[in-house]
Amino acid sequence: MDVHERRRVVLATAFTLVALPAIWLFDRDDPAASSSIAAAGIPGPEVTEAPAEITVETEVPVFLDNTVVVVAPAVIDVALPDAPGANEITGTASYKHFDPTIDKKCSAPQAPSGVLLTITNIDNGLSITCRNTMGVSIPYGITVGIDTDLFIEIADLVDSPVPIRLSW
Repeated sequence: MDVHERRRVVLATAFTLVALPAIWLFDRDDPAASSSIAAAGIPGPEVTEAPAEITVETEVPVFLDNTVVVVAPAVIDVALPDAPGANEITGTASYKHFDPTIDKKCSAPQAPSGVLLTITNIDNGLSITCRNTMGVSIPYGITVGIDTDLFIEIADLVDSPVPIRLSW
């Protein structure tokens, strides 16, 4: 046998193995097949007839029926943070390298000089405290410049600038 004949034999075998069980499954509900079972002395299943009439009551769609009362949606309360007070500012913070001789330093031009500042990251809630030195210039649009060592306590350096709440 060459390759083509072997393929034909395999294809015919596969078709036969699939077709015979399929024919048997589809022929199970045939009444002619059950009569041969009854003739052999095995009682067949009892068949009951379906009711003659089936009535279906159609309903008017809700959008056309004016008698259906549609309930108004519930009011959802959204929690908002308090508005900034007299000694609070919301803005952005970035990092900058400060003089290493000063400990816990930051620079916020809108806050009084020398005051102790509390800076809270709005995204994650982490906060730090630092002394406002006003000794380093910060870029335009940034509310507070924080020393790099302090900044990593409230956010990653790659997240800069971060939204903050500044209070004193």
